[in-house]
Amino acid sequence: MKNISKNLLYIMVTGLSLVSCKKFVDIPPSPQLIATSAIFSDDNTAISAVDGVYTSLRAGSPAFENGAISIYCGLSADEIINTSASSAYDPFFKNAIPSNSTTILATFWSGPYNTIYRANAILEGLNRATALSDSEKKQLTGEMKVVRALTYFYLTSLYGDVPLITSSDYKQNATVPRTASAKIYQQMVADLISAQSLLSNNYHGVGRARPNKQTAIALLARVYLYGRDWANAETQANLVINSGLYNLVTDLNSVFIEDSNETIWEIASPGEARNTAEGSIFIPSSSKVKPTFTVTPYLLSAFEPGDQRANNWLNSNTISGKSYYYPYKYKNRAATPVTEYEIVLRLAEQYLIRAEARAQQSPNKITDAVNDLNVIRSRAGLAPLSNTISQAQCLAAIAQERRVELFAEWGQRWFDLKRTGTVDAVLGLEKTGWQSYNALYPIPYKQIIANPALTQNTGYN
Repeated sequence: MKNISKNLLYIMVTGLSLVSCKKFVDIPPSPQLIATSAIFSDDNTAISAVDGVYTSLRAGSPAFENGAISIYCGLSADEIINTSASSAYDPFFKNAIPSNSTTILATFWSGPYNTIYRANAILEGLNRATALSDSEKKQLTGEMKVVRALTYFYLTSLYGDVPLITSSDYKQNATVPRTASAKIYQQMVADLISAQSLLSNNYHGVGRARPNKQTAIALLARVYLYGRDWANAETQANLVINSGLYNLVTDLNSVFIEDSNETIWEIASPGEARNTAEGSIFIPSSSKVKPTFTVTPYLLSAFEPGDQRANNWLNSNTISGKSYYYPYKYKNRAATPVTEYEIVLRLAEQYLIRAEARAQQSPNKITDAVNDLNVIRSRAGLAPLSNTISQAQCLAAIAQERRVELFAEWGQRWFDLKRTGTVDAVLGLEKTGWQSYNALYPIPYKQIIANPALTQNTGYN
């Protein structure tokens, strides 16, 4: 990523930024868009076009793929609270998000759909290209399919049914209705299976900032888990765990550093010039001020005595005699020196995916599921669980480990509550005014006005 062609990157960032997602693309495409064959005239220019997509993922702070999901979904769930009144944060914490929210429109809709548009345009350009080497064409195609699948995974997790856009045809895209989530999951599976056949285990470029084959496998394991395809989820997670390419980092303070051995995929900042949005937003400016967000009492009390994740992944400031705990997985608030990238996928999650997939399949797999849990618990300094626990006890233990291992990471807690059907029971007790429909975010009002084929989620105006 350090050898990006500045001119082509400029075309990618400025040209594509002209394409807003009002109607998904309600203006004619700029002549600067990547559809031009010149962008795919050789390997270097095609690589530069793809680099532009990664640059866009962390162009904002926070942005959809750069901290926003961790922050806003953490508020929607029961992980964090904003310590001062905020017109931006209050609606998410109170689960009272208006459909005209600028955050919903800009961060959680236009941003990801622009990413999808860019990925689609590049995939079309790569498919037409005749001057690229076969190896580079496969690599870049696989990468863009991973990016598209990741983006759709979060869109469906946030909204449920959303428009499935797989082309860069702005006229066609302008009136696409919402697509059933099951069909979008089929697209994700197809993209990730294809990506596995196109990518190698080697990372392309510097570090782990570009998807490799294991990235596609790891993401597919998660997609299968959410789709309740337990056998395939176990198979995919097993491939990652047994690949020999990754290992759990013993030092909890080193899990989230750049190129950690636990990292499967990480996203660098534009120009690799700054640390993560989570670090800059979660960590207060000094020990004498309240953090912007504090961990909820519910999360704080979820850690067992002796859990080293609480000691290493939480920090606190004491203001006027009150302790404010905040997420401290990423350690650097300052922009530089750069020591941390945005970690998208890591090995610990794969153990938890395999554990759940095993436990869900059969009581006969409880021992194997507990063994996976104990790998995670051992790293955290906790005693092992007995492999004689029941299936229900095992699933409860998995939910507990996911809660304390994956907190403040990409909305994992928010999505877990919803996919396991426990969101009403949990948040109904913890939050005043909780309504079942709050589990899905509202479709942006401006999008519905622009595209009459769109419908609103139940409960929203």
